Amino acid sequence: MDSTTQRVVDFAARLSWSDLPETAVHAAKARLLDSIGVALAAFGAPPARIARSVAPHTTDAWSARIWGSGQRTTPDMAAFVNGTMVRYLDLNDAWRTLDAAHPSDNLPGILAVTEALGGSGRDFILALAISYEIQCRFTDTVPFNDAGYDQPLVGAMACALAAGKLLGLTPEQLGHAVALAVVPHLPTYQTRAGELSMWKGCAGPNGARHGIFAARLAQAGLAGPYDAFEGVFGVWKQTLGKPGTFTLPQPGKDKARALQQTNIKTYAVRDSCQLPIATAIDLRAKIGAAAIASLRVDTYKSAHLGAVADKELWRPMTRETADHSMPFSIAAALLDGDVTPATFEDGRFRDQDVIDLIAKMTIDINPEFSKQTPQIRSCRITAVGQDGKEAVALRSITLADIEAGMPDRDVEAKFERLTRPHLAQDARRKVIDGAWALDTQSDIRRVVDLTLL
Repeated sequence: MDSTTQRVVDFAARLSWSDLPETAVHAAKARLLDSIGVALAAFGAPPARIARSVAPHTTDAWSARIWGSGQRTTPDMAAFVNGTMVRYLDLNDAWRTLDAAHPSDNLPGILAVTEALGGSGRDFILALAISYEIQCRFTDTVPFNDAGYDQPLVGAMACALAAGKLLGLTPEQLGHAVALAVVPHLPTYQTRAGELSMWKGCAGPNGARHGIFAARLAQAGLAGPYDAFEGVFGVWKQTLGKPGTFTLPQPGKDKARALQQTNIKTYAVRDSCQLPIATAIDLRAKIGAAAIASLRVDTYKSAHLGAVADKELWRPMTRETADHSMPFSIAAALLDGDVTPATFEDGRFRDQDVIDLIAKMTIDINPEFSKQTPQIRSCRITAVGQDGKEAVALRSITLADIEAGMPDRDVEAKFERLTRPHLAQDARRKVIDGAWALDTQSDIRRVVDLTLL
């Protein structure tokens, strides 16, 4: 295997429970609870229904359940169906530094493999830590998005390594799993460009599905393409045109921290729209939307590129475009005081008052804000009233703020709010308690039992 593959394989093979700080273990529990909540809230969503309709039924031992329905299917399809539910509302956790990623897109797939194997909560957490560490550290420094490639390129590899760890693959087999995950799976960024379709929420879960399939093929003895990254037509040449650089913790020496570094979202929008919504809500306390004559928004470069630059983001026609649109997010927050899943299901982005407010808006890249990223992310919104007076709101958030994380009580409140229409109070409490006790579970299937509606 080439040196890039060797590095990620060595990391996955060597990482052990002792390399996980307690904060990372706790973060894994929070992300499981959060993922189950956002998934069950999306159980009836069109992409989730479609995914369930094509998932094969199976009674084989190598199987996992679809959350909500309990239908048994293959673990790779469980990864796709459950992952599509987790991703649909755009409320699952995110990591944004050089690029962006949703590491919890892989969580349902890793849980499915653990379930099929009858593994423990600790088995699941360790595999999840491998997946998060690979995806986040690549996202920190390797500009796949700029090169036109989507985040599941890394997600598929991360899930293949996590699944391979659970399956007990040898280092050689893990190398083949990596090659089988990345060479046949080079997804382009068109998934997140222009008007967005249902596939936006399915792309990450499909990477997880592909990663599990790759690990199983490697387990059965299938050799993947040699020199997957560094070959003449390898990933580096086909994407960046040169080798990318990334840093992984050294097992036995460094602690794995990516699990605790991702952002558990408050609002049902892309990561770079979270801060603008909070800023708009602050501004709303100073000036009513009806009194606004014009709005100027200052943001940083990467947020502008992903949430502002495409013309479709200024007049969204689909739910998926709307939840990636900074103009719509700000307008909805100013008009309604919140942005929730119902904001999108009700088609708020088509309403005339929203369209009119967006027409009063300009959004500019602030050079100073851009220089500060990713360590500090800032948003400033300046409103000029009909009376000519200005009102300003400014918010900043640091990587340290994100790593401090959403308080447990807020994670639970988010879960309660999302699942109240679907689960009775005692069932909700059982999921919460089961998630916080994840590392004591000898059989992960007891946790999956709690996801059934």
